[in-house]
Formats: sequence, C-alpha cells, structure tokens
Amino acid sequence: KSNPPQPPKEIDIYVAGSDESGANSVAKVWKNGNELYAFTDGSKSAYAGSGFVIDGDVYTAGSEKNNKNWVAKVWKNGKELYAFNDGSTNSAEALSIFVADDKVYTVGYESNIAKLWKNKIAIDLANGSFKGEGEGTAAVSVFVAGSKVYTAGYVTGYESNSKSVAKVWKNGNELYTLTDGSNYAKAYSVFVVGEDVYTAGYEHNGMNTVAKVWKNNKEVVFRTFGSERAEAHSVYVDRGDIYVSGYEIEGSNAMLKVWKNGEELYALADNCAGHSSIVVHDGDVYVAGEEQEGSNHAPKVWKNGKVLYELADKGGTYSIFIVEKK
Repeated sequence: KSNPPQPPKEIDIYVAGSDESGANSVAKVWKNGNELYAFTDGSKSAYAGSGFVIDGDVYTAGSEKNNKNWVAKVWKNGKELYAFNDGSTNSAEALSIFVADDKVYTVGYESNIAKLWKNKIAIDLANGSFKGEGEGTAAVSVFVAGSKVYTAGYVTGYESNSKSVAKVWKNGNELYTLTDGSNYAKAYSVFVVGEDVYTAGYEHNGMNTVAKVWKNNKEVVFRTFGSERAEAHSVYVDRGDIYVSGYEIEGSNAMLKVWKNGEELYALADNCAGHSSIVVHDGDVYVAGEEQEGSNHAPKVWKNGKVLYELADKGGTYSIFIVEKK
C-alpha cells in the first residue's frame, strides 16, 4: 500500500517594503498580509529593502533618510540592530540581507563604493563613481551558499561617459563581469544552486533596456518583445526551472510579469515599473510587487497569478520571504 501524499505544509509569507500612505514613507514588514513591524515613525522617509527569517527571528535591511542623506540600517525583529553610517556626510543604503551560521550579511553602497557588510564589518567590493543615490555603484543582492558569499550589483567608472557594468562577486572578489560597459547594465538579483550562479538584471541595447538572466557568466534564453523596455528584478530557481519577476513595457503600459524558463508565465499588473521579488514554494509562485490604482501604486502579493494580499493603499515592496511553519 502506497503512502498517501503529504498535506502541504503551512507557510508564513514575509514582505519587506514601505507604506507611503502618510507624508513620509515608513519602513515596514508584513506577515501573511498584515503589518508585523513598522520600523520608523514617519517623521523621515524610510523603507525596508530586504528581509530574512531564521529560527523565528526576522532580520531586515533598509534605509532611513537623515535630512538629505540615507542611513543604512539592519533591524532584528522590531528593533534596530545597527546602522552602517550616520548620514552626516554621505549616503548609504542597505539593499539585501542574508543570515547564515549566526552571521548577518548585508549589501548595498556607501557613497561611491559597493559594500558587503559581515555583521558590522565592511568589505569594499568595488570603487566607482557616485551618480546619485544608488545610481553609480552598488551591491544589490546577496546569497550565501555554504561558506561562499555571492553578491550581485553594478559598477560605474570615473570617466564622465562611463556606463554601469553588471557584476557578480564571490567572497568579496569579482567573479563575473557580465557586461562589457558599451551599454548601461545592472544586476539586481543573485540565486545559487550548487555551483551555478543565476543573476537577473538588464542591459541597454542602445534603444531600450533588455531584461537579462545569466547562468554563471553566460546569458540564458529570455524572451521579451525586445522592441520595448524590460527589466528582470528577481530570480528564483526551483527544480531546475528559472523563475523571474520584472516588468515589460507594452505600448505605454509597464506590465508586472513573471517568466518561467524565459517564457512569459503571468502578467500580474498594469502600470507597474516598481521593484518586485519572487519566491517559489511547493510549486506555487509568489510575487511581491506594486500595482497602479488611480494615482497611487499599491503594494501587493500574488500567488500563481492571482492577488493574495493587498498590503497598503500606497507603497512599495522590495522583498518576499517564505518560511514553513514548524
């Protein structure tokens, strides 16, 4: 007699982002569609850029404005754990977080330097030029596999005509230069399976931005219309299948989309060029993103192409993370 199939495990869905309902954006984490933490009080602009949950603890990376500069921060559960700068002289943003072996890995930038922080200790990944907050040079995504720490981002040279180059680092050293600098490019997301490194981002082709996915340092097949702008924001690999969330312009409409193995799987929302994040769990595809509603962009979560949660009337989402309930 064969064993009956196991019932699906219950999960908790965490989303990091910002609630922009008030005068200033508030950094928040939502759990299963409900607000779990508001890290800031709304007196200054702030957002939660990335979340990671382990052993019941919720680690969040984000940033809060101090007058004109950003201050990069890490929160554990509802309390600030530490800040990487004070905002008095320069901007820093914390864009992605991963916790492994009791160490907290955070990436982002400080001024013109792409940074990886191991707990509070900074590792400079690349020196580049500063072209506005997070525009010139930044590390955007971090993924830890065993003893190896992978980071994806982009670097812009000092020359006035320099264009950003998409890069991947491993343990603080450059691993792949994905583009040659002839056109603007950025890497937004990295995901590792075994020895294979998957990166999502975009490269300009002289006319438009083209969504790109790389496996190690080779492009994988990825079909978009090509005549319009598209960006790949988040990549997740499940059982050999490559899932990507991002946006594609169709006519005058920016569509939030999911692709599977380079082919469109879902068109989730209209008028959405904001950031998105994707996770696949037990064959179900979860995406955190934004949908235009009137004059506002509303943060939402989709499951298999259908809206699962509406998180706030106005705001943004940057990261989704799923944990199986014990």
